[in-house]
Amino acid sequence: MRRETPRILHVTESMGGGTAAAIVEFVRSTPQFEHHLLFRRRAGSDLPVRHEDLFAGSRDAGRGPVRLARALRETLPAVAPRIVHLHAAWAGLVGRTVVRAGAAAGPAILYTPHCFGFERTGGPAPVNRVLRAAERAVAASTDLAVCGSPREADLARALGMPAVVVPNTTRVRTARPDRRHDGSIVTVGRVRAQKDPAFLLRVKALLDRDHPGTRWTWVGGGDPRAEAALRAAGVRVTGWRSPAEVRNHLAAADVYLHTAAWESCPLPLLEAAAAGLPLVARSIPALDSLGLDPDLGTTEAVAAELATVLTTGRPGRPRLQEAFAARHTPQAQAAALAAAYARVLGPIPAPPLTRVG
Repeated sequence: MRRETPRILHVTESMGGGTAAAIVEFVRSTPQFEHHLLFRRRAGSDLPVRHEDLFAGSRDAGRGPVRLARALRETLPAVAPRIVHLHAAWAGLVGRTVVRAGAAAGPAILYTPHCFGFERTGGPAPVNRVLRAAERAVAASTDLAVCGSPREADLARALGMPAVVVPNTTRVRTARPDRRHDGSIVTVGRVRAQKDPAFLLRVKALLDRDHPGTRWTWVGGGDPRAEAALRAAGVRVTGWRSPAEVRNHLAAADVYLHTAAWESCPLPLLEAAAAGLPLVARSIPALDSLGLDPDLGTTEAVAAELATVLTTGRPGRPRLQEAFAARHTPQAQAAALAAAYARVLGPIPAPPLTRVG
């Protein structure tokens, strides 16, 4: 008798940016499952349209948690998933409330935070307390937290969830042609408080004193005032660009700079590493737990590391970057994610005989 392929329903309130890219990689890494998607497409994103062949079915829930809850209630009996895999905060809160309320013996609930909101620095402390309390309130409804970094897994366990680490990955491979280095620094991501554009501007002020010809590009868009501040300081802000255009910016750069104040495991770091770019990543707990340089916590240290890369073409501690890239391969993700799904399902079908990559 042929065994039915287990179905997984992925749920996210914002199908765009790093969350969308991570979901796509999760699906690619586990072809032994039938994947379905409930989402709200982020403005300007063409996901999941570009990857609709990966999903057996997908549905746009529309804007807001109420519509997401209604769509999830309607989708659950239609799909009959063995696993509901929730991605990011709102989907995590809504999904755990709806699925557990629906039946005593329903699908397993997995939750990937893609960075806990209460990690926010510089914001109102009461807001962080509310966010932490909300996560704790639904923690008992989580069969397994699937986390992008050891730091995120530790936070999940402290909230009362069982947790495993599944490395993020990327299959993007960007060729960097031989060319004359021109002091080009690139950052990729949404211009917002999490990515801390103010930190980048302080680093720029330090570095420009000794490297006045350096070219700075922020690939992405977001908060208009933060964008204006970047442009006023001489940083080119591109606005949102297609994945192919992002790869072109990476190929043209000399170094990738990451200045986020809080994170999980950001996809742009992996894409930059896959492109062969030296990484300069600000030291924060999540990135420290991933094995990146823990001594880059200040603007002075980051500016000095950028100067080293611009002068030598290499980071000060290249083996850390090499080890980081080696731990985040498609093969490593496929093995860890299959183990996570098997933990809540029991024995599962073997993947098709195709090479991951």
